[in-house]
Amino acid sequence: MSEERTPSSDGLSAALARCGVVDATGFARLVATGPDILDLLHRLGTGDVKQLTLGQGQPTVLTNAKGRIVERVSVHHLGGEGVMILGGPGSAERILAHLKKYTFSERTELSDRTEATSAYAIVGPDWRSGSLAAGLPEIVPYGVAASDVAGHAVRVLRTSGFDANGIMVVCDRGAAGEVEGVLRAAVETQGGALLDPEAFEAWRIINGLPVAGAELTEERNPLEAGLREAVSFTKGCYVGQEVIARLNTYDKVSRELVRLELAPGAPTPPRGAAVRWEGRDVGAITSAMRVPGRDFVVAIAYVKSREVPSSAGAVMVDAGGGEPALARINR
Repeated sequence: MSEERTPSSDGLSAALARCGVVDATGFARLVATGPDILDLLHRLGTGDVKQLTLGQGQPTVLTNAKGRIVERVSVHHLGGEGVMILGGPGSAERILAHLKKYTFSERTELSDRTEATSAYAIVGPDWRSGSLAAGLPEIVPYGVAASDVAGHAVRVLRTSGFDANGIMVVCDRGAAGEVEGVLRAAVETQGGALLDPEAFEAWRIINGLPVAGAELTEERNPLEAGLREAVSFTKGCYVGQEVIARLNTYDKVSRELVRLELAPGAPTPPRGAAVRWEGRDVGAITSAMRVPGRDFVVAIAYVKSREVPSSAGAVMVDAGGGEPALARINR
C-alpha cells in the first residue's frame, strides 16, 4: 500500500530531512524598555541576561518562588529600542502579568507586540541553508539583527522558538504575506517546504521540544524539562533560585522528558495518560498526535528517570481503546 501524501505529511517530511518555514505568529512577542529592564529580567529568571548588549540574546526561564516554570522565554537586545522578549504560543498575558507582579521601583515599560506583528520561523536540520537562501544575516545563538525581506524592515532572531537551531523573522502584520512568500520560496530552493500547523506540531513532538501549556507548566521545574541551557548556576539570586540550585547540587531531579513512538495502529493517548514500566506507573503523556500521512503516533512524556533505566527500550502507554500500547523510547 502506498503512503498517503498530504500537504501536512509533505511539509513534515521536508522539515525533518531538510528545512521548513512555519507561521510562528502565535508565539508571544513583547518589547520592554527602560534602564532597569535587564536587571528585572535577571532577577526573575534563571538565565544570565544582565550584561546583554546590542545584538546579543539569551534564553531564560521565568520561575515562581517554588522554582517552577512560569514561562520559558528568550531575551534579545535591540539597543536603544530595548529588548524583545519571545515566549511560547499564547503566553503574552502570562509573561506580562508575571513581570508586572514583581516590578516595584524598576523603571521599565512593557508592550505586547504580538497582535501588531507576525513571525515566521525556519526550522529543520538544514535551517541555515534556508536562511541564507532568503538573504538573512548570520547571527550568534539567540542573537538579533535588523534586516530586510521583500522591501520590509524585519527583526531576525536566532531561535526556532524552542532553541537556537533556527531563525525567526518578525515583521509588521501588514507585511506578513510578502515576507512569508520570500521565506517559502527560499526554503523550497533547498528542498524544504511550508509547514502547516499540524505538521509543525508533529515536527515539535518528534524532536521532543517542550512547549508552554503542555510540558512547560507550573507543575514542573526547568531541570526536569531539559532547559539547562537556560539556567545559570553562577549568577546569584533570582526568584526560585534556592530550589533549583538544591535540585542540581543534590541530584534531586527525579523526572525527565522522553520521546515516544507508539506501535502502528495504536490510538492517540490523551494528555495525562499513564506511562508504565514493568507494571508500575512511571510517568504521564504531555503531548501526542498521529503523524500526518503515517499510521503511528508520537508523543512526549515525563517519566521518573530513576524507575526507567537507560537500557529500557520500550514502555507501555494507557492509550485507551483496550490494551495498553507498546511505545518505543527515544531519549
